[in-house]
Amino acid sequence: MAITVKDVLEIAQAKGCTLAVGKERLNRVVRYVDCIEIPDMTAWMRPNVIYITTGYACSGTREEILALIRNLNKAKAAALAIKSRFIGQYLKDALELAEEFRFPIILMPEELPFIELNYAVMEALVKSQNNLIDKMKSRLARYNRREADKRLFIDLLTGNVTYEEESNLRISEQRWPKPPYRVMLIEAEELGDRLKGLPEEEVEEQLEKIEGNIREGLSAEKCTGVVLSNNGSFPCILKAEEEFDQGCFERIQEYISQRSGCDMTVGVSGQGVSYQAFQDVYREARDAVEIARSQSGQQVVCIEKAGYWRMLKDISKQQVCRDYAASKLDALIRYDEENESNLLETLEIFVNHLGARNMTATSLYLHRNTLMYRIKKIEHLTGYNLSDPNSILELSLALHLRRFM
Repeated sequence: MAITVKDVLEIAQAKGCTLAVGKERLNRVVRYVDCIEIPDMTAWMRPNVIYITTGYACSGTREEILALIRNLNKAKAAALAIKSRFIGQYLKDALELAEEFRFPIILMPEELPFIELNYAVMEALVKSQNNLIDKMKSRLARYNRREADKRLFIDLLTGNVTYEEESNLRISEQRWPKPPYRVMLIEAEELGDRLKGLPEEEVEEQLEKIEGNIREGLSAEKCTGVVLSNNGSFPCILKAEEEFDQGCFERIQEYISQRSGCDMTVGVSGQGVSYQAFQDVYREARDAVEIARSQSGQQVVCIEKAGYWRMLKDISKQQVCRDYAASKLDALIRYDEENESNLLETLEIFVNHLGARNMTATSLYLHRNTLMYRIKKIEHLTGYNLSDPNSILELSLALHLRRFM
């Protein structure tokens, strides 16, 4: 991180220097330090340089010292540290001009060797550069690690790692959890819209921030593993604990949703006993996310507890199920589109309450007579009797299948 005029001033004040003018520009970045020992330095003046001088080289006339201030300001120099001994009679005029430009001037004690201040500022600049280099090295190391993690993830997912010895070696190199493991997949539907149109650097910064939030959430629950980023979703490879605790994943979901400002959906796979089966384990996590999204208000689904919904998702891909759902619901869907009504929503709430009319009316904030009108309309369009439990069961199945289509 670069130092500023404020940092230089703190160094100078420790040596008895004072700020004469220019307090408004203390945030200027200082990249270099130089000395003025010739009368006309104009050709060598550069931005972001703090110049140190005894003042002797420009002590001839009032115009020389004022020209120095003008030229430093024009060159966008950072500041000037100067002794007043050789320009005493012109000091007031010089400070007034500098104040007009809001150009920082630091007055040095006469007994302070200017080389001492020069050396101290150079030392601060070198330290700053070393810190910057260390930071860049650290960032490069993190980038390389993330890229290697991503390559391993893609190779496992696409079946490019064909030998277990190879997968074990690469997993060990990347310090992924040894089997048994789980995949926890975290997604936010609105994240794509938030990142859309942002510069690539800013997108990476946002994704890294979310990854950091996930690591914090895992750490709080004493979970160990690797957090990845893949096209806006976040697969996490976790060490599988013997005791399964869904509450742990629910707390992680709540933590990262609050920190990231995104409504996260979490799907958790079963245990993987080998990375050769990674495709299947990841698919379980993917299925768990889709199941969570199919259920209103459900944000965490562990595939081992999905049961009925997992079966529905699997069979929903079959054409016979698609035809079944269409035959039961298409008439309602068309009616809602043509009349801007919400009979399909009414039916969903109705079957969720197992045909209880009072509870359905309360949930929809409807008068009972209005609900009865809607029920009759649904019965007419579907051909079902909504007082018959079997009819409710068949329509409920069609609605559940439709959620995965």
